[in-house]
Amino acid sequence: MYEVSRSGYYKWLKRKGSLNRYEQQQQELDYYVLDIHSHYPSQGYRAIADTLLNMYGWVVSDISVWKAMKRLGISGYVRKQKNPVTEGSEHNRYANILNRKFYADKPMQKIATDVTYIKHKGKWHYLACYLDLFNNEIIDYELSDTFDNFLVMKPAKRILEKAKSTESQILLHSDQGVQYSSAGYCNLLKSYNVIQSMSRAGTPRDNAVIESFFGRFKDVLRSHFQYWKCDYLPKVIDEAIHYFNYVKPLRKLKRKPPVQYRLEQAA
Repeated sequence: MYEVSRSGYYKWLKRKGSLNRYEQQQQELDYYVLDIHSHYPSQGYRAIADTLLNMYGWVVSDISVWKAMKRLGISGYVRKQKNPVTEGSEHNRYANILNRKFYADKPMQKIATDVTYIKHKGKWHYLACYLDLFNNEIIDYELSDTFDNFLVMKPAKRILEKAKSTESQILLHSDQGVQYSSAGYCNLLKSYNVIQSMSRAGTPRDNAVIESFFGRFKDVLRSHFQYWKCDYLPKVIDEAIHYFNYVKPLRKLKRKPPVQYRLEQAA
């Protein structure tokens, strides 16, 4: 977390000379936008507007932030659009119980999981994440250079052990990958009375929330953390997960980061 110094701002503003009230407001906005961008260069104008509200209580319209970024000559990282995916077949290993109902009334009610690939220093690494659909929080994850069943089973067991006291039954959704359809994984979920749900074959939109998360996650790894420069990948992954859980606000969560939103809802 970072904090803009008011005294630092006014010293900076004084160097700009005499300005009218409107110009002063523009200059102050420029200063804060530039400071946020320097810490989180991947954030676009909407995310910066959310950060201004969440961290400083400053209500600024998206268009005002966009104009400030244009004045400053800066921009967030723009994701390349993927080609649209066609619907897959109806074949299932387990039924698609989630059925694209990507919302939950409380934590640990519906969880989505998936695995993504990250190449670092010429070697492939595999990241399995578990995302709570209540607040899009990554509640556990595992990074490994081995693509085996333990990649998905280790974090699943940690989550389910912590959730033993949870009154409601957990629904856990994944694709039909070999790890998620393995006997070991399926038996693990059964032993904790978990409802197992799977996307239809060849239909990634059935797991759209975590698919979208991985897209944004990799963008931030490249643009902000510049992961290819680091020697120890796990440290960068930890920092990036922390950023998404504790720093990056989401509009669906009233412009709060996932953990802050969960804690406020529980209060």
